[in-house]
Amino acid sequence: MFKNFQHRLAISPTSLHTVVFIMIVAWILAPKPAPAESTMGLWNLMPNIITGGGLMNTLLAFICASAVVYILGELNISQILLRVNSRAISFTFAALITAATFTHCMQVGVVLMLCLLLSYFTLFSAYQIEDSATLIYVSFLYLGTGILIYPQAVWFVPVYWLSVYILRAINSRSMCASVLGLITPLWVAGSIAYCTDHIQMIGQLFSQMVDFSWGGYSTLTAPQILILVVALLLFLISFVDFYTRWGLDKTRTRILLSIVSLHGMVIYLTILLQPTHLHTLIPVAFIPTAIMGGHYVANDATPISNIMTWTLTLAIIIGFILSSWIL
Repeated sequence: MFKNFQHRLAISPTSLHTVVFIMIVAWILAPKPAPAESTMGLWNLMPNIITGGGLMNTLLAFICASAVVYILGELNISQILLRVNSRAISFTFAALITAATFTHCMQVGVVLMLCLLLSYFTLFSAYQIEDSATLIYVSFLYLGTGILIYPQAVWFVPVYWLSVYILRAINSRSMCASVLGLITPLWVAGSIAYCTDHIQMIGQLFSQMVDFSWGGYSTLTAPQILILVVALLLFLISFVDFYTRWGLDKTRTRILLSIVSLHGMVIYLTILLQPTHLHTLIPVAFIPTAIMGGHYVANDATPISNIMTWTLTLAIIIGFILSSWIL
């Protein structure tokens, strides 16, 4: 069992069901955190049932997390991200989001995470498609929606444009579609703000796009630092393994995972530069981490990788216990 833990975990049809069951129990047992306050974007316009604390807030966050688990599985199947039949990407995300107990509440990061994941569906589907304008529009539409609640997500736009180029889907029509996709949510929000005499809120949204607060590590709690270290280690280990075994994947899979690794590096770099926004960005970072980590667990099968999988699994479990009842 100990020697074949990684292989059994990757190929077993019950792995995802087991992890999801543990996820449900853990969310019930873990202390209910208060949602992190956010003055970014238009989040403060959300009704109190969403932004306030309590059981309903936790339930909404769990529904979003469960939706991401399902969507990641569909993304894996539709884009063939793994060489084997495995749900490793989904259960890796479920394990990470469960261990990060401070994300067990409806907040900006949870919605932003869902928006960026949905954007991956149409973005990846644009691979080598000449008439990709519609797909690119929808992808940037989700990104634009995320900008409404976290304005600094606008700095992910160059990364998305670079991704479109890597996917060989860039042309004049797709570039125009990307711009239209970005401004559509802003146009709708601006129109509503103008009609309701709240146009100053749109001005605040634009000012927040360049309102950076560097540093601030002293504001981080021990559980946040612990989960950040575990997630970053998993991403880096998976990143190195992917590029070490580059030739084993098909060309399309290599391109998609290269884009995922690029997004992951940008997100983690943003967290390290702006740690005060960790509670918002760490759920977003779990998406590329789960994809790369799931690829590592499912497609590698060496004694070293088995030990690393055991170590990371224990680290996630210990992280959940410490952040829930000790730290």
